[in-house]
Amino acid sequence: MCLVASGSADAYYHMGIHCWDMAGGAAIVTEAGGVIMDISGGPFDLMSRRLIVASSRTIAERIAKEITEFPVGRDDTEGR
Repeated sequence: MCLVASGSADAYYHMGIHCWDMAGGAAIVTEAGGVIMDISGGPFDLMSRRLIVASSRTIAERIAKEITEFPVGRDDTEGR
């Protein structure tokens, strides 16, 4: 995520990452002017365990269209 924030990468996505691994990177990307969203193309949900980070909304939306989702559970439910 920091590579996207610094301009060294155009995008990054992950499914299965935990909220404690996303929180700091999401803040850095947002402050750098990057885009963070759910892999469905919707708003970012810290507890969803999935995200797309990109240097532009166009890139993030293109990735969201190509990703095949699979269930990873949430960080805010019992029995993860």
